[in-house]
Amino acid sequence: MPDLSIVIVNYNTRDKLRDCIISILHKQGDLDLEIIVVDNGSKDGSAAMLREYTPEITLIQPEVGNAWFSGGNNIGVEASTSDYVLILNPDTIIQTNSLQTMLRYMQDNPEVGALTCKMQYPDGAYQQTCSMRPEYIDLVLGYSFVGALLAPYRNKRRQQMWYADWERNTVKSVEVIPGSNMFCRRELLMQLGTFDTDMRLYFVEDDLCQRIRDTGADIRFIPDTLILHWEHASVEQVQRLASRIYFQDLLTYCRKYHGLFAMVILWILMLPTRIVMAIAQRLRGEKSQL
Repeated sequence: MPDLSIVIVNYNTRDKLRDCIISILHKQGDLDLEIIVVDNGSKDGSAAMLREYTPEITLIQPEVGNAWFSGGNNIGVEASTSDYVLILNPDTIIQTNSLQTMLRYMQDNPEVGALTCKMQYPDGAYQQTCSMRPEYIDLVLGYSFVGALLAPYRNKRRQQMWYADWERNTVKSVEVIPGSNMFCRRELLMQLGTFDTDMRLYFVEDDLCQRIRDTGADIRFIPDTLILHWEHASVEQVQRLASRIYFQDLLTYCRKYHGLFAMVILWILMLPTRIVMAIAQRLRGEKSQL
């Protein structure tokens, strides 16, 4: 059995994916790794590039073509064989001892079901990852004109939700960690069914982390290691489509946790924001389909 399974879902990020894989292979040390890449119908030669790394890489190409973030990761986790799974974005670069540090922490802390570590932009700035799970009021304030009317209250809640007073230099139990760097116990993921595929790209980590915490397991951020992350490498190619899916996933998440009536009210309140955003994106010529 490998020490760690790494699952990467890729869509048209061949060059960044190659850099990610090279960083993993160069930094794995004496770890026995299982690297699984689920390619969601890329048209940029990603699959051909990945075959250059056989047998180090297991390439999976879903029959449906694009299984999206949630479905692709579920396929990868299902195919994994280690006790531990790192769900990782293809636009990341592993640093020295990143994998070893996260694995060791998970092994030493059985009460932890999932964790993440520091993430840094290529320019050296740290990403403000990890948050509290958004409540219904946060969805209303964040995605409708109500937020503009109550801006001071909205901003105060936003600061609280994103742990604004925390410098991310200490170990902390958090409610939500990023799906771009999510180190989990495989048994727990399989027990929970991993990601809810009713949401394709967004709010999937909010949902999964809530379900992890509902089991009594803790979720933590550890500051002792970091991973470089470009962020949005796939979705920036199809911004209009990504925005549409974002709002669809948001409403699905809202209905799951707050009910149909609350979702309908949120949809009505969001409508002006969505119309203005759609017009602006169309004028900028952003793509609306794959």
